[in-house]
Amino acid sequence: MSITDRYLAYAEDFERTYEDNDWKRLEPYFTEDAAYRPQGTVDSEVAGRDAMLERLKAGIDMFDRLMDSRTLHFDPPSESGDQVTVTWKGTYTKAGVPDIEISGTETATFRDDRICLLSDEFDPTAQKNLEAWLAEHGAKLAG
Repeated sequence: MSITDRYLAYAEDFERTYEDNDWKRLEPYFTEDAAYRPQGTVDSEVAGRDAMLERLKAGIDMFDRLMDSRTLHFDPPSESGDQVTVTWKGTYTKAGVPDIEISGTETATFRDDRICLLSDEFDPTAQKNLEAWLAEHGAKLAG
């Protein structure tokens, strides 16, 4: 199995995890010392598979799960050496506030057949739009 195929299997299981909140499902995709590096955000890198999965879960819980819907689009991944990179776009809806569209790039660095580093970066314009949207509408998410 190529690392691109492995990444695509991870992405499918991530969506299953989004639906049923079974984060243990994702453990086999990562090395025990895996790190998560969110770029273009105020969050800092976390190291260790368990800490990384907790950070991913927290991000989903603090935004995606507070929305009424999300629609994601992924461009086909590209593979170079030990890395798989995919660009994505998401549209999020919540009653009473304007929809928000964000986009970015995710890069998975592999060691053998497991991800040892997962990096996410928002597109700069999307990051600014999200920050402005949260400043104006963020308080309405919990309601």
